[in-house]
Amino acid sequence: MSRPVDPSTSTARAGLGRGDTGDGVDLVAPLSLASVRAFADLPSVDEAMQGRNAYRRYGGGNPQRLEEAMIELETVPGQTAPVARVTSSGQAALLLAATLVVTPSRPRVVVVRPCYAGTDSLLAGPLGNLGVRITTVDLPPEGGGDHGAMVAAVLGADVGAVVTEVITNPLIGLIDVPAVAAAAHAVGAACIVDSTFTPPFVFRPFANGADLVIHSLTKHLAGHSDVSGGVLLVDTGHEASDWLDANARLLGCNLAPFDAWLALRGLRTAGLRLERCCENAAALAAFFANRAELQGVHYPGTRGVEDAALADRLLPRGRGAMLSIDLRGGGAAADAFIRGLDGIRLAPSLGDVATTVSYPASTSHRALSPQQRAALGIGDGLVRISVGIEHIDDLSAEFDAALVAASAG
Repeated sequence: MSRPVDPSTSTARAGLGRGDTGDGVDLVAPLSLASVRAFADLPSVDEAMQGRNAYRRYGGGNPQRLEEAMIELETVPGQTAPVARVTSSGQAALLLAATLVVTPSRPRVVVVRPCYAGTDSLLAGPLGNLGVRITTVDLPPEGGGDHGAMVAAVLGADVGAVVTEVITNPLIGLIDVPAVAAAAHAVGAACIVDSTFTPPFVFRPFANGADLVIHSLTKHLAGHSDVSGGVLLVDTGHEASDWLDANARLLGCNLAPFDAWLALRGLRTAGLRLERCCENAAALAAFFANRAELQGVHYPGTRGVEDAALADRLLPRGRGAMLSIDLRGGGAAADAFIRGLDGIRLAPSLGDVATTVSYPASTSHRALSPQQRAALGIGDGLVRISVGIEHIDDLSAEFDAALVAASAG
């Protein structure tokens, strides 16, 4: 096609050939499991070593097909395509990103919170042992505030990167990514955007100031809870893009071929799945809004006029598949609510084709003390919901029964 196609169209066709040869091509991308290739002579092996197919750690074959699909998804129309590497997990993608932008002269990373607790734990823990220092910027739990100014207040010439999500985990608050990116760029720091909660169907990080973009492929993009993987994309206008291939080869955090094959298969339906998931999440946010059993519902655009305007500006195609509810009665009510569910399952992850719930206090944010969670607004009654593609009437009925169970104790 001569004109740009919708992301849902490009993903439906991801990894496929047109069958222009006489024998045609497989309608499904082939799977190659070899870890290494053999060569006939020195010139041929020398040439292959400059590419990516000689050895699995270099990431050729199935991982490369998946990268090509992600590059097409994240390319902003009219702009140069980014470069990408798929990794063994979202955490591995963050690790790879850190090696590109944290230097001896810029050893500090600013992390906007609340966020996935593994983000600051990786940066402050294993990477902290290697000299990385972090500063956290904690957004108000009730929303509001100038996010760019809050980040700018802690920046300096020693900052290599600012790491931010688009929708916070687990409070599902919306971050003004363009303002955060502008603050980072003002001091020469890179802006790393974790867009796991906002796949390219609902948000374009590179159009909003990101220099590096991370997704956990495990979640919405693969979408079937059978893959562990991540991806890092880097704007070619940023110097970090020059080092991506070499660092990825040396770290050895590449994605296995079968996981790449499964992720590419899941990606082909991601546009359709996310459309339904976003519709269901919006309907459930409205369903939960006035329930007496709850003391709070967390969903993008619901924290006042400014938040609604920000959601309209950043998420015009849908506000994502995630929401959280805060039950009156704390942990006991949350446990009764979860026990009251029937087909909706408790799982320490998200992004499945079917709806799941998680309890951040004992899963994603268990490394934080109760006091640290409370300071971020993560109470004992908080339950995070990853909304799937089921019929909304069935989801509403099941959640209604669970809320009744929670109120009954």
